[in-house]
Amino acid sequence: MNEVQKILNREWDPIEVADVLDDEYDCYCAPITQILDNIHTQPDDLFKYLENIEIEQMKLTHQVEQRLTHRTNTVEKLWKLHISLSKNNH
Repeated sequence: MNEVQKILNREWDPIEVADVLDDEYDCYCAPITQILDNIHTQPDDLFKYLENIEIEQMKLTHQVEQRLTHRTNTVEKLWKLHISLSKNNH
């Protein structure tokens, strides 16, 4: 399991299945990595990407506050990972 996948499973998990399906969010790992690789990316870009997945793809309309908290925590962890990897590559 890569770091992005771990973060999505532990922090985000909007449909609450990561305990039984650890590959449920794998299809989002590559796009998130691409977003992070863009030098112009800001944390809000990640936030909007995850929000769009929840609303447009998953059609989630319940537990708005809980999902907001999880999304915010996920973005924070992904951004820390991004900064950490950027420092290691320079």
